Amino acid sequence: MPHVARRIRLAVALPLLLVSGGCAAASAAWRSGPAGIAAEWAIRDHLTYGRAPNAWAALGDKKLAPSDALLRHLYRGVIALHAGEYEAGSRAMDRAWTIADDRFTRRISTGAASLLTSDATLPYQPLPTEWLMIPYYGALNWHLRGEPDEVAVEARRLAALLARESDQRPPEDLYGVLRYVSGVFFELAGERQDALVAYRNAAALLGTLPGDTTLAGPDSGDVVVLIEDGFVGRPEPLSIGVYMDGDELVGLTSGPDVDRIAVARRVERRSFDPAFDRSNLQTGWLTYEVNWAVPGEPTRVFGQVTALTAAQAFPQVSADVAQAVARDFERELPAKLSRAIARTAVRYAASKAADRAFRNASRERNDDDEDEDDGNSGWLSFFFGLALGAATVTSSVIDQPDLRAWQLLPSRISVSRLRLPVGRHTIRVQQGEREVPVAEVDVRAGGVALITHRVWTAQ
Repeated sequence: MPHVARRIRLAVALPLLLVSGGCAAASAAWRSGPAGIAAEWAIRDHLTYGRAPNAWAALGDKKLAPSDALLRHLYRGVIALHAGEYEAGSRAMDRAWTIADDRFTRRISTGAASLLTSDATLPYQPLPTEWLMIPYYGALNWHLRGEPDEVAVEARRLAALLARESDQRPPEDLYGVLRYVSGVFFELAGERQDALVAYRNAAALLGTLPGDTTLAGPDSGDVVVLIEDGFVGRPEPLSIGVYMDGDELVGLTSGPDVDRIAVARRVERRSFDPAFDRSNLQTGWLTYEVNWAVPGEPTRVFGQVTALTAAQAFPQVSADVAQAVARDFERELPAKLSRAIARTAVRYAASKAADRAFRNASRERNDDDEDEDDGNSGWLSFFFGLALGAATVTSSVIDQPDLRAWQLLPSRISVSRLRLPVGRHTIRVQQGEREVPVAEVDVRAGGVALITHRVWTAQ
């Protein structure tokens, strides 16, 4: 009897555990969510309308800040840059690097949990482009704190990431711009030789660099202006009916990324194809209803945003960050689709098993045999079926698409460089017909000054 009671208690506890763990994870993913989610609107709006200190304060509210530790530090690093909290921002980005590196190295496996709940049960892993932006924002925070040695550390981290051989490297424009920016960071840190290597790599990718990188003479110096504008797209939820044959299921779960992405796109397109006859599916076809996320449209600032002085405009190169992030997101599509299909299959199997358990319980309880073990077996079958049924319902409710992302990244990065006479200069940013003064800079003989500016939306 005691062992039977223990099994019954376990059967009752199973759905409760799924509810407590899964709901928390799904809620965390949704809070970081798509257009219309209050938390995301609050943070973006504070930044857009010049209320960076309010955005910084909002991160202290658990209802607004991302619950995942890595994402929370990534948000803090960007907001700190605009709220003047450079010390906290540099600490946040350093901590984000440590967490991201630890998760990448240990490859924490919670795949089994994600098959019952959602992808939100998995620790957040930064996309390849997001990885590159961690030392980028780390260096900017350290620079504004006046810590050149720490800027050099972040520059080396960025250079190491850019030097990795990978089929997941960003598009050429972003790759080249970040190579160039890493060179600027090296120059700010006094690492001239490393800077020259970075500039050569950037030139090979961009063709033309945004300004002269030779050492300035005794009567002039360089000003580099880094302009960010807009926001990357938010992940958006999507629920679709998926139809595939056995070969496509194999192709979706194995093989090189490029082939898996092609299969996933074909399956997705078929779901929205009115010409596809769903009523005449042949034997061997699989049908699933899945919840997942797709990359949304970025917030763009129309037209070019350029830097200039009273004398002249700066030459400029730009990179599309939003496009790079969307491409990274697409690489994740086959794995997300595979897990979504697996969750649906697990729920289907669990519901069938629950139905069988209830039938067995009914048959055993109606049995005229008064053997005690049979009675216990009937109750055990009943509670086992109850647990499976509750787990199926719970999994269906909390199987929400994973909408977590570093949603404060800019849509575009532009970098300019101009050699100016020694002395004080006013740097302005022009967007369309509108000019805005952004900084007063003292140009030192042979020196390099860095100015950063973010244009949040179209003016």
